[in-house]
Amino acid sequence: MNFFKRILIGLICNFLCIAITSQESNNNVEQTINNLETQATQFEKDKNMLELARCQAKLGYLYKEKNDIPKSIENFQKAIKSNEDLGNINAIKTLCENIGMIYAEKADYDQALVYFKKSLRINEKQNKQTEIISDLINIAQILQNQNNYSESNQNLENAVTKAQELSDITALKNCYAMLSENYDKLGISDKAKEFFDLSASLKSHLQKEEIKKFESRTRVAEDESFAKDIEIKSKDQKIQSITKEQELTLILLKKEKELSDLRIKESKSKERITQIIILSLSAFLFLVLFSLFFIFKQLRDKKKAYLMLENSNRQITVQNKQIEEQRDIATNQKKKITDSIHYAKRIQSAVLPPISAFEKVLPEYFIFYRPRDIVSGDFYWLTEKEGIVIVAAVDCTGHGVPGAFMSMLGVAYLNDIVNKTTFNRHIRSLHANEILNQLRENVINSLHQTGKTSETKDGMDISLCIIDFEHKTLQFSGAHNPVYLIRQGKFMQLEADKMPIGIYKTADVSFTNHEISLEKDDLLYIFTDGYYDQFGGPRNTKMFSSNFRKLLLDIHKHPMTVQLQLIEKYYDTWKGNNEQVDDVLVIGFKFEPQIVFKSIHDDFLWDDKKILIAEDVDFNYLLLAEALKPTKVQITRVINGLEAVEYCKSNETDLVLMDIRMPVLDGIEATKQIRNFNKLLPIIAQTANGDSSDMDEIQKAGCNDYISKPINLKSFLSVLRKHLKK
Repeated sequence: MNFFKRILIGLICNFLCIAITSQESNNNVEQTINNLETQATQFEKDKNMLELARCQAKLGYLYKEKNDIPKSIENFQKAIKSNEDLGNINAIKTLCENIGMIYAEKADYDQALVYFKKSLRINEKQNKQTEIISDLINIAQILQNQNNYSESNQNLENAVTKAQELSDITALKNCYAMLSENYDKLGISDKAKEFFDLSASLKSHLQKEEIKKFESRTRVAEDESFAKDIEIKSKDQKIQSITKEQELTLILLKKEKELSDLRIKESKSKERITQIIILSLSAFLFLVLFSLFFIFKQLRDKKKAYLMLENSNRQITVQNKQIEEQRDIATNQKKKITDSIHYAKRIQSAVLPPISAFEKVLPEYFIFYRPRDIVSGDFYWLTEKEGIVIVAAVDCTGHGVPGAFMSMLGVAYLNDIVNKTTFNRHIRSLHANEILNQLRENVINSLHQTGKTSETKDGMDISLCIIDFEHKTLQFSGAHNPVYLIRQGKFMQLEADKMPIGIYKTADVSFTNHEISLEKDDLLYIFTDGYYDQFGGPRNTKMFSSNFRKLLLDIHKHPMTVQLQLIEKYYDTWKGNNEQVDDVLVIGFKFEPQIVFKSIHDDFLWDDKKILIAEDVDFNYLLLAEALKPTKVQITRVINGLEAVEYCKSNETDLVLMDIRMPVLDGIEATKQIRNFNKLLPIIAQTANGDSSDMDEIQKAGCNDYISKPINLKSFLSVLRKHLKK
């Protein structure tokens, strides 16, 4: 019991000491700041610039310690001005470095760059090579944070040259590590790997040097220990040299002292026995009283504890009920979110080209498509017009739900661009870079991108091919992602432009259009960067594009179905137990010039029919228009029920697709008004719910049929055919 009390008292004392020390430290900092500001005011009046500059610098450091960044910067800037008056260049340089570091921590990279460059100019004037290297690395780090990798590399290469002259291995290691990161961001994987290996080698060298220093210090310590042992042995020998006469004298003195002590002990022993008897009786009485008090206190505490336990049990029961209710709410919310994402997956899958579309135009092909999450930011796209096939592999910013939204936007825009472009001119006059230029313009306008630093840099990377089977030619244009071609065992690469589909400093520059002739059995591969950006392998590093190219060369003689299996196996083996870092998409196909494309079934060919689509949501309209595109039906769109009624009064149409929920006038009311003047016009309702209340309203309004969103293409066309054939 006493032991635990002492521990508790000790802990309380330590806690109080720490709290008091912390409070005293804060008070001391405040007192120091007040004293320095008073001194600075006096030094400014006395025009004592040297002491004024020192006070201002100290205030800058103290405000930084308090995390009062504006005050810290203000005092450092005042110190710079005072030191400029004094001509103290070294102090100015140090203050510039401090301000640069503070702005860098605040992510105000423009201001940080200004002060680091000012420090660099001072060091260059004084020819301080070591500090020049430090400034160059600081500037390179800021430029890297600003995604200005090329200029960052220039500063790093300058720093490398100076570090090599000084044999500064630590600086070289840091420079090589940053160069590796920059080249990786620029997509130059070979350079990134080269500098990564150099950095790792220097890091290993530094570790070896540290081990050598440690071994040297160990040897010195052992030598010192050996010398001390010799000294101790020497002292022992001196002690043992005392003469036997001195030893006998000491023994006699000791015996006399023992006899004297025994007499004193005998006298004191009698007194102690008497005291013990008295103390024992007192202690016994005290123990009896204490035991009675302790028993009474325990009974009272047990009763109190029982009441508290009973109350706690009631509270725990209530809390458990609340926790269960909150858990059920969280579970339901999670289920709703997951169901929504799965629903989004169905929509995304619906807008992607079906496998049958690839089989129709590319007899030998494979698609390795593995989203990181339920939905994907990567997507593939394909269309065919008059013997011309356009195929693309696209990587949208992000993955999961944000990436999926971008991917659906990309599919809609690609369909719209190709359809609009080929409406007024022949498909063979279309160029790959035209599609990318228009896609970039659409993305910038849709996302309202202006190029401001605060904006998110959303966009897409893409590799897009236009294949003319009749003339055996390939057009290619790419944003970051190239196309690989293997012909008769030889590897070729058509380079992509180093700019994205989105806002960028070169957004006014056209994408490059590559055009080459194709030969029978040429193998073409388009892809996103998710495959070779995966971490894994024996050293747990990125795969890099060099390993990906080697893999394709190793497996290119196999059939495309076998290549897919080998690509999947290599990826899974490389990844091992690591998490998948990005969406993965690889498309490969063999060029066969003798391809005959099948036309759409005559039952779904309605080039002599007109359909009115009443739909206010642009995305839903684009999905419907894309689904109807192969039927060659003539489409007109209105965006509310009132426009639908007015159009049907003054124009002939064969069928109306009516969204039941629209602004101004909903689809139910619009159908009722159309039935007042046209009883025979087929009207098909569009509903996202399909519940019984919707069905009752649809039938009462006079609709002939209904479709549910998201649409099933086969059943959708079958419903339209049933009413268009009447």
